[in-house]
Amino acid sequence: MPGHEIPLATFVRTASETEAVIRAFTAELLGAELQVELFVLPPEEGTFLQRLGVIALAWGAVWAFTESDVGKGFIKGLTGHEPAYWAEVAGKAAREAGEAAITAAEAHHEQQKKFEELVIVEATMSFLQKPTAELEDIGVPRTRFRNAYAAKNAFYDACEATPRLRAIGFSEAPVFPIRKEDFGRLQTDLLPKLEDVQPPWLVGTVVLHVTSPNWDRADRARAWKGRDQQGRERYFRVEDEEFWQRVAAGAVSTHVIDTMKVQWAFRGRPDHPKHCRVLRVLEFNGQRLARPLSDDALAAQLGKLDEVAQDQYDLFGDWPEQST
Repeated sequence: MPGHEIPLATFVRTASETEAVIRAFTAELLGAELQVELFVLPPEEGTFLQRLGVIALAWGAVWAFTESDVGKGFIKGLTGHEPAYWAEVAGKAAREAGEAAITAAEAHHEQQKKFEELVIVEATMSFLQKPTAELEDIGVPRTRFRNAYAAKNAFYDACEATPRLRAIGFSEAPVFPIRKEDFGRLQTDLLPKLEDVQPPWLVGTVVLHVTSPNWDRADRARAWKGRDQQGRERYFRVEDEEFWQRVAAGAVSTHVIDTMKVQWAFRGRPDHPKHCRVLRVLEFNGQRLARPLSDDALAAQLGKLDEVAQDQYDLFGDWPEQST
């Protein structure tokens, strides 16, 4: 930016999304084995340059990961160097910091810790700078690393929303290779999360023996309860407007145990239906009330259908031309 200043909101948001990328990477690759924190490091003497640093609160997981063939290939593809290269860089940094004066075991642990922190930082910076196609080619698919890609999108959203921001870089040198026109190119189209996508409705017919009806249509707290022909308990709601009109008119004859044949929609498996909705009451205690809804009517009411089991009606005989 002009003068190299940056709004605090942009700094906070990009730092937060960088941390989210790190956590997504470590969670996907290492599970809960590694704990890391992102810190704002103190500026060097004579400058106000703000730097972010990664500190490993527990280590060993990255080291073990990079010892595997999969880990070696992953780090080489993402950072451009084998893990051995970063181990050498970490060792040099540890020696320059004066850790050589401590015991050999402590020096080894310190070098291992610096190596893991360095690998995390370099992998994160590479991920933020590489386009999606290149990342997927080296084994970082958007399906597996969805949370990391989402954080990267938010990172560049913050950059795009910052007026007069012309370019960004990821080193202390005054080099800014990612231009403003690159912000959109480095974002990724993501499919909705699986838990956010509702599965399509399944539709079929079933005979239910009602053991606990709920004749109060306004009561949304309690569902109807019954058993199917295999004796399994089923909970459902009756949404058939014509049926409720018959109930209001006293045209439905009830028994202690009512038997109803219904056309219903549900989610889950046919043998374990959930969120059951009775769309049409076809028979009630042997009295035929209505014809089943057509495929078009079902689609208009439910949207996309996964299965419409209309052939089941043949099991109960032919329908008359007009329902009673």
